[in-house]
Amino acid sequence: MFASGPHFPKGSTQDTVVLNIDIAPTAIDVAKKSGVGKPKPGVKDENYGLQFDGTSMLSLLTAPKARNSFLIEYHGMGNGIDSNDSCAHINMRCWNKDNKVWYTEPKFDIPDGEKFCFCVDSKNNTYTCERRVNNDNPGLFTNFLYCSFSSGFNEYYDLHKDPFQMKNMWGTLAEDQKWEFIKRIDRIRECRGFEECNQLEDSGFGADEHKMQF
Repeated sequence: MFASGPHFPKGSTQDTVVLNIDIAPTAIDVAKKSGVGKPKPGVKDENYGLQFDGTSMLSLLTAPKARNSFLIEYHGMGNGIDSNDSCAHINMRCWNKDNKVWYTEPKFDIPDGEKFCFCVDSKNNTYTCERRVNNDNPGLFTNFLYCSFSSGFNEYYDLHKDPFQMKNMWGTLAEDQKWEFIKRIDRIRECRGFEECNQLEDSGFGADEHKMQF
């Protein structure tokens, strides 16, 4: 992410994780440091009485390792019911398109005046993931992507060994390891505020050959 403005050091770079949930607390932090606005009477909270799951990017400049993992969520699109449209399928997101939709090669050879059914998403493409980033430590469970789909499907990738996510390793994990990943997702979804959510990042099993160390 690129940021420019008051209190951001000119020409500096930082290898840290920032998210879109950091934008609002960053704006407030910059405003406070610039002397713009004051909290309402009786509001003592440093964020003007607001609570954020993110944090100011200014604080991450001085503590780049403050965040090592974060939540990813996507809700798949789909029609709730079928319709008379032959391209409308239940729980799918589809449209009728013609050859005019393609502006670059390779174009589909669709005769003029005819259309084809194009589906881009489905409701069961709804997932929740934990992305953990720790490139300094090559150990187990330090740099991974775990995703749980609404259909019950699970994915786990060790990004030290498989950075392009070519092989789903979920089936190789022990049952207690799988259960820990599922519990971590639930905890990250339910936490509130940066400090509470950040405390969950390093929770896990103790280290032995069958257990996890985060």
